[in-house]
Amino acid sequence: MISVFICEDNREFRENLEKFLPRMGDILITGSTDTAEAGLENKELYNSNVLILDLEMPGRGGLWAISELAKVENKPEILVLTSFTSEETVFQALRDGASGYLVKGAGIKKILEAINDVSTGGTVIEPILATRFWNYFVSCSVTTKTDDSDLSETELEILTLVGKGLSNPEVGSALGKSRTNIKKVLARIYKKLGVNTRVEAVTCGLKRGLITL
Repeated sequence: MISVFICEDNREFRENLEKFLPRMGDILITGSTDTAEAGLENKELYNSNVLILDLEMPGRGGLWAISELAKVENKPEILVLTSFTSEETVFQALRDGASGYLVKGAGIKKILEAINDVSTGGTVIEPILATRFWNYFVSCSVTTKTDDSDLSETELEILTLVGKGLSNPEVGSALGKSRTNIKKVLARIYKKLGVNTRVEAVTCGLKRGLITL
C-alpha cells in the first residue's frame, strides 16, 4: 500500500482525490491540507510515501514547499498536480525536487499510475511537456569530460540509467541490484555532486561530461 498526503486548496478537487484514489488503487490517504505551510507542519506528511502538491495555493505555495522539503532527509516523493504548464515552472519544480508533474484534468487512473511510478523512484512528466524537458537534458550535454567528481563506474552507470528515465526498481533490475541498494548509491552520487535531486544529478553529470544520454 502506498501512503499519500495531499496539499490542495480546491476543496472539491481535494475531496475527490481522497475519495477515489483509495477506491481505485492500493492507496492510503494519510492526511490533507489546503496550504503548503499547513502541510509542512503536519507530521503525517513526512510519514507518507508520496505528496500530491498543487503549486498555486494561498500563502507561499507549492514551489516554496518543494524547496523546503529539499532540505529534509526523510521526505515523501513529490507529485505536482497543478494547472501550471509553463516550461519554466515545470523545470523549477523538477530541479528543486519534484518527482512528477501532471496537469489537472488527468484522470484518476493516470494519477494512480503516476503515484506508483514516483513511489518507486521514477520521474513522471506530462506528455505535452516531456519532449521539451528531455531536450533540455540533451542541451546540457558536453563533449569533453571536465570533472570526474570521484564517481565510480557503477555510480556513473546508475546515473546514466536515471537520466534515461528509469525508476529505481528498473535500474536495479538492469544491474542486478535491489531497490534499496540503488537508493543508497543515489544518495552517494548526490553527495559527491553536491546536489539534492535526480534532475540536478543528471543535469550536473551532463554538464560535466560525466555521462551521455
